[in-house]
Amino acid sequence: MKKIVWLLLMTSLPALAADFSGVWKVDGAIEDHPITPICTLKQSGDKVTGSCTLDADHAADVTGEVKEKQLTWRYKVEYQGTIYTLTYVGSLDSESSIKGSVSADPSDTDGDFTARKQ
Repeated sequence: MKKIVWLLLMTSLPALAADFSGVWKVDGAIEDHPITPICTLKQSGDKVTGSCTLDADHAADVTGEVKEKQLTWRYKVEYQGTIYTLTYVGSLDSESSIKGSVSADPSDTDGDFTARKQ
């Protein structure tokens, strides 16, 4: 009887969200433009904050959210005088790897990325 109660309790619990906290090295491209930031993410519940370092002189604040094993995060970057919002949507491929897509708004261009936990 105890085993049945335990099994029922375990199957009725919602799926636990993955923890995306840590330093992630991103490798991707939008059209022919490579994107290779290092993103330091901190997850609290289903919210994500942090920063992405684009090069030695540029870091951008990150906001995002987690839903089960899917992470969405975004930051703003200036390119040739225009401010773009890069939005990454990815899922855990393993405990140390995220794969997904990235889009740049307002240009409506997108691409793919992978991220490896450092």
